[in-house]
Amino acid sequence: MQKKPIIIVICFFCLFLAATGYSQTKGDYLEQGIKQLSVENYDEAIDVLEKARISDPQSSAAAYYLGMAYKHTNEYDKALKHLQDAMTLSPPVKEAVTEYISVLYQLNKLDDAQKWISKAQNEKIDPANISYWEGMVLAKKNQCAEAIAAFEKAKTLNPKLAQSADYEIGLCYLMEQQLEKAKERFKATAAYDPTSDLAANSRRYQEIIEKNIFSGRPLRITLGLYGGYDSNLILKPRNAAFAPGIAGPGSGFFRPSLRAEFAPRLNGPWLFSALYAFNATYNQNYVHSHDSMSHTVAVLPGYNFGRFSISALASFTGYLLRTDPDVIPDEQANLKRYLEYGTAGTIVKILATQNNILEVFLGYDKKEYYNQRLLFAANNRDAIGPRAYMSWTWFYADKGFLSLRYDYSEDRTDGIYWDNKMHRLSGNVNIPLLPQSITQKVGYLYLQATGGCALQNYTYEQPFMGYDWAIKSESRRDLIYNASIGLNWEIIKNAGFVMQYKYVRADSNIPIYEYDDHIFTAGVEFKF
Repeated sequence: MQKKPIIIVICFFCLFLAATGYSQTKGDYLEQGIKQLSVENYDEAIDVLEKARISDPQSSAAAYYLGMAYKHTNEYDKALKHLQDAMTLSPPVKEAVTEYISVLYQLNKLDDAQKWISKAQNEKIDPANISYWEGMVLAKKNQCAEAIAAFEKAKTLNPKLAQSADYEIGLCYLMEQQLEKAKERFKATAAYDPTSDLAANSRRYQEIIEKNIFSGRPLRITLGLYGGYDSNLILKPRNAAFAPGIAGPGSGFFRPSLRAEFAPRLNGPWLFSALYAFNATYNQNYVHSHDSMSHTVAVLPGYNFGRFSISALASFTGYLLRTDPDVIPDEQANLKRYLEYGTAGTIVKILATQNNILEVFLGYDKKEYYNQRLLFAANNRDAIGPRAYMSWTWFYADKGFLSLRYDYSEDRTDGIYWDNKMHRLSGNVNIPLLPQSITQKVGYLYLQATGGCALQNYTYEQPFMGYDWAIKSESRRDLIYNASIGLNWEIIKNAGFVMQYKYVRADSNIPIYEYDDHIFTAGVEFKF
């Protein structure tokens, strides 16, 4: 009989231990989850906090910390549910409101985020952070002015948010192309804490903006000084028998160039740009027939519709050639009016994606030749005709791009022997060769490569001498290939070195128009 009280005591003690152990387990899960979360062991924290939620579904704290763990692993859909529970369970976790809004932002549920921002502002919950996230949401909606006001308010309410807020304000100004203001904000961001990630990103943006400010200035001038050697300046036929008495068709050359572009920043969607270009070639040999000079003027007004723009092009180029219209030219001939070339048309540019641009041109050309060597009227090259092109450009890296282009043109000439239609396909690639760390020390170095072919079909038959020395009459057909490869090295800011090799091969059914040409060029460019 004495054993019964002992058994009863033991039973009650076991029940007490069980009850105590059970409640402690619930607390242990939450405490352990918070500990794992604090040391950034997010997967372990999720495992433990899921148990905490199962063991105590009404715990707002467990819901909050589990939502935070899922947020840190970018599982925003899962985080959303638990953060919402943290706000609605008793007692509600006020900190969950800001985190909930940030998750809605990440999920691009901007309208829902704005509703909760208004609710938090009415209840005066975490005013500084709520203002910051209001700015983030407005910026994502491209409401930059309102976003900047919200970020400024967040800075005032909590100076600790100043670096992040200034960084986001800089991005807003960058989006609106207010580059000077953006530059100042990024400069301020870097000054708060120079060792932070935000500071590093800000310095990169500063560098990009400085380059854009330079390249986006209203007046841009490029001066080029090039020298080289052209192995077949006079386009001597491949078969030497068709060019008797011509020993050396090559020549060294010097080619200066000047390009001035005027492109003011206009308020609103209107666009405008103008161009003047000067080019000249001074040869070592064949001076009297191939020294040349040209002047180009072009204007390009347009309208930007957002994803695409439409512009009207009008351009004029006047070519001067050291030539003489006589059959036997005067070797002391001066530069004379040779060709006046006008183009008018419409350009449509389409931003297909952020890094892909499609461009289409439809227009008309007019060519007027002077001082032509006309043995008979059929050789008159004066022409009018349509011209069109379509190009696609992919910007795949910083200053790296790939472009493809198709051209079509017609020369409806006064002399039937030059009347023709041409199809041309070409490609161009620009490849940065050095990593960013080395580029900052030695400058940008690019590999540039181009290639293409042109099919030129002449309309009317013309007499010619074939390889069998028989006189024939056929419509001329030319197929011209070209390829080039070169290096462009920006040695110092706004100055670069250019080196290029180009090969041209022309095949034709008329032997005198078949030739090969190798052109070697090196020079410097200065940008102002």
